[in-house]
Amino acid sequence: MNMITIVCTVLFSLLLIGVGIYAHKKTDNTGDEFFLGGRSIGIFATIMTLVFSIWSTLAFYGVVGEAYTNGVGSLGIAQGIFWGAGLQVFVGYKLWTLGKKYGLSTPGDFFGQRYYSNFFRFITSLGLIYFTMPYIGMQLGGLGAGLEGAAQVPSTIGTIFLALVLLIFVSIGGMKSVAWTDAIQGVVFTIIVLLALFVLMKSMPEDLSVVMKKATEIRPGLNSIPGPNKLYTPIMNLHLAITIGSFAVWPHIFIRFFIAKKRETYKVLAVAFPIYEVICMVPLLLIGIMIIPYLFGGNLSPLDAQKSIHWAMNGIPFGHLLGTGIFLAAFSAAMSTASSQLLACSSMFVGDIFLKLYKKEVSQKTIVLLGRIMTVLFVIISTFFGIYFPNIFKTATHFATPGYAQLLPALLAGLFWKRANREGAIFGTLGGFATLLLTSFVWKNPLGVTPLLWSLIVNCILLIGISLITTKPPKEVTDRFFEAVQ
Repeated sequence: MNMITIVCTVLFSLLLIGVGIYAHKKTDNTGDEFFLGGRSIGIFATIMTLVFSIWSTLAFYGVVGEAYTNGVGSLGIAQGIFWGAGLQVFVGYKLWTLGKKYGLSTPGDFFGQRYYSNFFRFITSLGLIYFTMPYIGMQLGGLGAGLEGAAQVPSTIGTIFLALVLLIFVSIGGMKSVAWTDAIQGVVFTIIVLLALFVLMKSMPEDLSVVMKKATEIRPGLNSIPGPNKLYTPIMNLHLAITIGSFAVWPHIFIRFFIAKKRETYKVLAVAFPIYEVICMVPLLLIGIMIIPYLFGGNLSPLDAQKSIHWAMNGIPFGHLLGTGIFLAAFSAAMSTASSQLLACSSMFVGDIFLKLYKKEVSQKTIVLLGRIMTVLFVIISTFFGIYFPNIFKTATHFATPGYAQLLPALLAGLFWKRANREGAIFGTLGGFATLLLTSFVWKNPLGVTPLLWSLIVNCILLIGISLITTKPPKEVTDRFFEAVQ
């Protein structure tokens, strides 16, 4: 076993738990404090938890593997990042204002109140929980596998240990713990990624221009679009831009629009978000399109390409230490995303499902207790299925991001179009999801257009068309949601 990796993992885990304990001491026993950090999170912590919650073990290893497999076109992901960053200014600011004024705390709160429908609140929250839980299991399972590769710890033991760490610091400290640990993990991740690129480049036996030339000879098409496998067509680039850019409706991101202390946070975020993501992404892309093919040839499978960043550390000075650092970067990415998603699921279940069905007065202390209980249950369920039934989670995860995106039309219409009503939002969202399933399983990619794009086209047509031919939303609703953010 690699004791250095084990010791560093344990120490880093203790740091996260310590932050959770400190956050607990700074947190009042109310639902607003536990789920939203009392809406008082500072600018730096809010920005770091927003931008870093998007990263995951899949994204960390996946960027290297995707760059190796499909080339420089992987930068098309950046289109979504810049489009998504633009949304931060308009969507983030409006949601923050509405949250402050009306106490919104979950996606279901917004959709339920804006479209005056508890049914819509219920189905959106239930759907978001369904799509999010597999991601938590995948993060923990991926980390367990990574720990096995880095330190020869059995993956099941590693997964369970990391699940316990996640459970402890989230359930103890709530949102303050999650936001503060995200800030720490984001800094660690960034330093390690930049250091990995620097060390690997310095260790190359030839000039970098020669390394790049040989890499493109080994895998022709790496430096051009649509890439070696002709993947990055205009349709695929549009698909990527919308997929990545729709992160505003990912539940763990949506909730972060309610946590900031100051509204200026979202103006800063519009600039900081794309800069930070590019700083983190470009080194991993360069490793994938230049260093990995140079070192290991052009025939790695997509799975081996994802693992190859660890192999690249062998034989370089202090490679074992940097390999441990690479695992800690993956650890940081996974824990950040999983903790954010876990708290979001707990918040949505308690606020949008339990309290709406229970319909009785519940004390703030009880709300926090319920939040902690659901945190425990969600970790147990996610870990169990992640270990023993991973294929179920892989299928659900495949539809998670396109599924999230079905709420994007209702979100944008709800904030910017007064005529959008309950019927349009419900039929648009359900019609979009039905189209997603139809074009994924029955009539696959009709006319070469991806299921996501077809589903959003149908979603928007239904939302607009049905809203126009049915009753206008109540004036008190439009006044409430549009005058508040004038």
